[in-house]
Amino acid sequence: MRQQQRRSRRTSTTRPAPLQIATSGPLPGDARPPLSAMTPDELRAWIGKTRTALERKKARERAYLERRAARGTRTPTDEAYEADQELEADLLDMLNEFERSVALAES
Repeated sequence: MRQQQRRSRRTSTTRPAPLQIATSGPLPGDARPPLSAMTPDELRAWIGKTRTALERKKARERAYLERRAARGTRTPTDEAYEADQELEADLLDMLNEFERSVALAES
């Protein structure tokens, strides 16, 4: 009983450090400048890098789904990954359209 009382006293007297919010500069994980601040060359490079990463993600998920299907396993997660495949295909199409728009804007 004494240990429980001591623990509760200790935990009630400690307080978490105050939350600090960055007021300037890039936030952690902010990998790129805004699209509007990029040059056409930077945009093309970003589009290419993003497309490659998304294609790899889509292929990993497809391989996972195929392995699961071969074993006869299907869960709600598999269904979510199937839906993600459609979203990823749409995003890849969008990146292709965006790349064409950048090329047209340059000419």
